[in-house]
Amino acid sequence: MEQISLRFWLVLLAWAFCDGVQARQLSFSQADSLLVLRSHALKAARLDVTAAESQLAQSRSYDNPTMSVMYNVRNPNNHRWLDSGSTGEVDVQVSQPFAIGGQHAEQVRQSTALLKASTSQQTVIHRDLRTEVHTAMIDLYYQQQQAKVYDEEIASAEKVLAAYREQSDKGNIATMETQRIATMVYQLRKSRADLLLAASALAAQLRQLLVLPADEPLTIELDEDASIGTASALSLALQSDKASAAVDNLPEMQQMTHQTEAARHALRWQHSQSLPQIALQGEYDKNGNIGHNFFAVGLSVAVPLWNRNRGNIRSSQAAVDQAVVASDRQRLALLQQRRADLDIVRMYLKQLNEPTSELDTQLGQMLNAAEQQFMNRHITLIEFVDLYANYRDTMLARLDAKSQMLQAAERLKLTWGE
Repeated sequence: MEQISLRFWLVLLAWAFCDGVQARQLSFSQADSLLVLRSHALKAARLDVTAAESQLAQSRSYDNPTMSVMYNVRNPNNHRWLDSGSTGEVDVQVSQPFAIGGQHAEQVRQSTALLKASTSQQTVIHRDLRTEVHTAMIDLYYQQQQAKVYDEEIASAEKVLAAYREQSDKGNIATMETQRIATMVYQLRKSRADLLLAASALAAQLRQLLVLPADEPLTIELDEDASIGTASALSLALQSDKASAAVDNLPEMQQMTHQTEAARHALRWQHSQSLPQIALQGEYDKNGNIGHNFFAVGLSVAVPLWNRNRGNIRSSQAAVDQAVVASDRQRLALLQQRRADLDIVRMYLKQLNEPTSELDTQLGQMLNAAEQQFMNRHITLIEFVDLYANYRDTMLARLDAKSQMLQAAERLKLTWGE
């Protein structure tokens, strides 16, 4: 009990400190700007694209020629050491390999496909980070709203508790009733402290994603009515959309397409490695056996007699098949997530409109009425506690429904609606 009480007061002190510090007002557009400027994950993705561009430039380069020079140490004809005269022997050989059957071109095509895949991956990372930030902001906003529900109920219950303690000291009210209200206030404070701890962890996650100072409090700006209206319109728009056709235009599927293309080019390159390795050769011999200043050209061919690269070809074929399977799995996952988010939006939109869209206002009036009725002894303690519990549970359930619905709508908007 002492540990719980200590944690509760630490949370209250931290929350009070945060209230004393100027909080950052954070909207979706501001978060997007911070994400582009500061996100470590986005910087790493840009570097991946730069690396892929460099790899493409490197793959376009041809192999360097090989040159060897031989100079005789001791001339066997005149017995001179390091003979530099006309009788000295110098032998120069040059070899330039060249590609056939796609041995060079397939590497360039593979690097081009990998660059496109890296670009698509950067788009995916950016969108996923925006989705994570936006949904975390919505979650934090409604956790802060839930904390306000506890604040209202605690303030009301403490007012009742103060009045009952005064009457209990006078002997007009049983001490048991006062103790029951006191325990209810304690439980409310405990639940509020747990909620603040969860909100603090969520705010820390947002600060890490946006690279903000660790001690900077956050206040989320959210137009709830506009967001709910956007979610309703988006649900109707996506209901008639051809999801199976639209999924191929998503950056995830573009990335999988480019990765599959790169795997196919890698397979073709492995096939080309089973062809002969050819190099054009040239030689100059100053004083060779044939005569002075001997020039010759030739062709070097590495015949694939024992090693026909079959193992690498089978491995590359398996990589192509794996890429196709991964693409199908990704397409199914996207469609399933779309369906799940649409179900969440539709279900919670319907729930928030039942029994009436003005239920939040009515619940607030009910709380005030319950306080007055109990103070005037028109309702019993059990009825009072039950009314408070109904108010709290209903308000928290509605706020949670809004949070879940807007998070699902944000995922739909960023993935399918933009």
